[in-house]
This record gives sequence, structure tokens and C-alpha cells, in this order.
Amino acid sequence: MNLKSALLMMVIAMQTVLCYYNSELKNFGNCPNLKTSLVPVRKRRHLAFPTGSAVSVTTSATKTFMTHVPSGWFLVVEAELVYKLPDAEFIAASKRRKLHHRQKKEAWDLLQSAFDSRNINGRVCVLRSICEAKMHLAPKGKSLVHDILRSLFTAPLHDEKFVEEIGDTYNELLDSDFCEKPNDCPFSIFGLILSLNKQRDKIV
Repeated sequence: MNLKSALLMMVIAMQTVLCYYNSELKNFGNCPNLKTSLVPVRKRRHLAFPTGSAVSVTTSATKTFMTHVPSGWFLVVEAELVYKLPDAEFIAASKRRKLHHRQKKEAWDLLQSAFDSRNINGRVCVLRSICEAKMHLAPKGKSLVHDILRSLFTAPLHDEKFVEEIGDTYNELLDSDFCEKPNDCPFSIFGLILSLNKQRDKIV
């Protein structure tokens, strides 16, 4: 490509950019070939990862056992949470809001299975956490931990798509007085997480 061709392409590119910004300002006089704004034409885009991609969060706790200086032992305990990232097929399957409701229900089911594997009624513990999310959370933007818990345990019962998604799995939530009834969960997930968060704040 010679210098003349390169300059010509640069001029065309600059003209296209100027026309685009003029369209956003609703000023089409400087670009007669552009009759409609490009903004409404742009479709919503989603981020899709290669099939099989996942992100993991690992928590590690280390304890030192000193046998004799300078030798000793290290005990390391790790807990890892793996979250599958959405691929192109998963993104194309449903709309964004429906995906959010489905992922929330899957998170509840995963938490329930984790409790059930420890001989604890995971279903009632999940329901207790949903009820506690209505009472014990700070306003939005005040705490990252509270915002994460709100995103995970808030049940938007006013949304018909959410009610349709949970189906009969958590139909107790449809009862407006359900959270006032006794719950058989032996401990509070919220109490545990929030107490750890308070201890961290004191250390900092």
C-alpha cells in the first residue's frame, strides 16, 4: 500500500467517525449519507467464554507447627469454589433476566445439596437465609459483602418470570407470612458470614 492510498483510507475513516458522533448529537447536516442514528441499531451484546471455561476462588488457611528451630511443619487447608463461565450456547439459550433467575435458583440448589451432604436440612436453611435477607442487610452500596448476599438471597416475588422459574421448588416463598413462621435450620448462614465480616473490620 502506497502513501496516497493510506492517506485516502485515513480520510474515509475520520469522516465515518465524525458522521457517527454527529448522529449521536442528532445533527445529520454534516453527513448527508447518514439518514438515521446508529445508536438504536446497535444490538445488546453479551460476553461469552470458550466452552468449558471456569473461574475459581480459593481460600487457604495455613498453620505452623514448630518442632525444633528452624524446622517445623505446615498445615494447609484450602477450600475452592468453581463457577462455570457462560459460553455462546448458554448465552443464546435465554434472556439476561431469565438467566439471572436461573443462576440464583441453581445457587440455592447447590447450597442445599452442600447442607444435605452434611445431614442438615439444606432446604430450610436456604429459606431461612432468604427471609434474613429481608431484615439484616445494609442499604445498597454500603457494604460489598451485603450487596453480594443481597444478589444471592433476594427473592423478587413481584417478577412473574422469577416465580415461574422457581416453580414448586420454593413455593413457600409465595406465602407473605412465611418468614414469620418458625424455621428448623440449626444455625444462621447470615449470622456466620456477617460475624466474620465484623471480625475482619476490627482487625483492619
